[in-house]
Amino acid sequence: MRITKALHYGAKKKPDYVRKQSYRFSRRALLVGGAQVGLFGVLGWRLQQLQIREASEYTLLSDENRMMMQLVAPARGSIRDRTGAVLAEDKENLRLLVLPAFCKSLPATLDALSRIVPVSKGTRDRVMRAAKRQSGYYPVLVAEGLTWRQFALLNVLSPQIPGMRTDRSAYRKYYHPGPMAHVVGYVGMAGKSEVDLDPVMRLPGFRAGRAGVEKTFDEQLRGTPGTRKFEVDARGRVVRELGATPSVRGKDLVLSLDHHLQTVAQERLKEHRVASIVVLDVVTGGILALASTPTFDPNEVVFKVDPMAWTKIARAQDQPLQNRAIRGQYPPGSTFKVVTALAGLHAGVIDTRETMSCPGVYALGRARFRCWKAHGGGIDVHEALKQSCDVYFYETAKRMGIDHLAAVARHLGLGRTYDCGLPGQKQGIIPDVAWKRAKLMEPWYGGETVIAGIGQGFVSSTPLQLAVMSARVATGRAVLPKLVLSPDDPAPEWPLLQLDPRHLEIVRNGMIGVVNESRGTARRSALEIPNVLMAGKTGTSQVVNARNEHKLSPYERETHALFIAYAPADKPRYAAACVVEHGGGGSSAAAPIVKDVMTEALLRDAARSPAFASSGAGAVPGPIAIVGDGG
Repeated sequence: MRITKALHYGAKKKPDYVRKQSYRFSRRALLVGGAQVGLFGVLGWRLQQLQIREASEYTLLSDENRMMMQLVAPARGSIRDRTGAVLAEDKENLRLLVLPAFCKSLPATLDALSRIVPVSKGTRDRVMRAAKRQSGYYPVLVAEGLTWRQFALLNVLSPQIPGMRTDRSAYRKYYHPGPMAHVVGYVGMAGKSEVDLDPVMRLPGFRAGRAGVEKTFDEQLRGTPGTRKFEVDARGRVVRELGATPSVRGKDLVLSLDHHLQTVAQERLKEHRVASIVVLDVVTGGILALASTPTFDPNEVVFKVDPMAWTKIARAQDQPLQNRAIRGQYPPGSTFKVVTALAGLHAGVIDTRETMSCPGVYALGRARFRCWKAHGGGIDVHEALKQSCDVYFYETAKRMGIDHLAAVARHLGLGRTYDCGLPGQKQGIIPDVAWKRAKLMEPWYGGETVIAGIGQGFVSSTPLQLAVMSARVATGRAVLPKLVLSPDDPAPEWPLLQLDPRHLEIVRNGMIGVVNESRGTARRSALEIPNVLMAGKTGTSQVVNARNEHKLSPYERETHALFIAYAPADKPRYAAACVVEHGGGGSSAAAPIVKDVMTEALLRDAARSPAFASSGAGAVPGPIAIVGDGG
């Protein structure tokens, strides 16, 4: 009994350290077990989320890692003139590319290729930089414009040159390049700021519009890229092709230009260092010719470009890349007297009955403004236009003020740009009181109004604007220039100008006198066109003043020569404007060019389409200051 009690007592009474150790072990097991249950619970929840809830998303990502998409550059649309002649189109281009990831040694591959296709040091450096900058599985252009012999030899040797690839793409070919360069423009490689705007810009050798209609209508001409889908392994190497979507060719453009007339105009300008001419169809507003000299060959700057040749063109003294017809801003000189006469008649400050005396100088306060010659007395508006009397228009401008003169000038199409597909147009300047206050923060002075009346001072315009002005005067309608033709376009109905038809007729008769009557400023230039009466206005604008005369060369000191015209005078069909920089007199330099080009335009108008009615009957004169420009 004692032994049993002793054992029972010993079993019941454990030492304290044993009891404490047992308690610790039970708590740890509970914590560890709880942690394990929690971790497995989180893992199970995450697996359920990945494999069930988000299964479709990760399946897509897995496919994207397994598949690679490549864009296929589309063929660019062609550009044609109104007769159907091709001005620009894509031609086959045989190219050589490398995939750096497949090259055992990129320099060694380039050395091997250089034995077949010349690889310059500059090309080698460009390829090496591109290989470091982008994925090694992305092709890098090495050479283009390969001959068939080079292309065939490379394909035969391709198994022996790792990383090499050949393909067939397109390059841009320009026809009639000199005459058409400024209008059609050219394409070029995408810049660093453009490659992120559209993925197609990253394609090797892809080119986008850089000037002319190539730039304005780049998106339409470019088309829609196709795609090619490949299956790739974990390292990005192509396993097989899975499918392809064909690219969509860009839209073709038809221009209102006549390539033959454009060539004639360009040839006539060649005798001058810097000149430009614009010819419009006043019925449709179509631009038939828009030529500028000096010019360039766009084929030299778009494909296999020679850096030396490009530098020579870009840095040439007379800037052949500049399209003077839309970017040249010149004082219109006496051609602006057509505007001054219409503005004066509209304002009522002159009429056909009033005559003025021209002593050869006009006094305003202590200032003296000269006329190009003394015309004596009895000068009315017709004679003033015909003989280009400065004094008559000094006085007319002073009477009406600059604001009214500026409003009529804008109504006739000056001081603005036109949405006709020609990028980079300059607006010119038609000044008024508000313009000078905003630009120069100075008041307007009376003497500035006087010289603005003869197209000098702050006044400037482009040849395109002067051609539009001539077309509007000839027709009495707000003609707008147009460059791209569309079969869906309806025949335009230009709104009537808000000028009195009688005033327009007075000015037209004066312009007829300039060319066809004795003492007309263009009469001595023999501008008669057989069986056709032409109306025009000469202009000579000064570019020298006392502050800059000593800085200019003898050529730069010479005046600009201008001439605007329309024909036939009785039923206008064509309007033109020509500017010859530092050409001297408008009647001797610019007028003969317009006469020859206008003659060619009339000869090519074989159909002799019904001329546009120019009577303007029903036009109601209104307050020009609040009238738009008809556009």
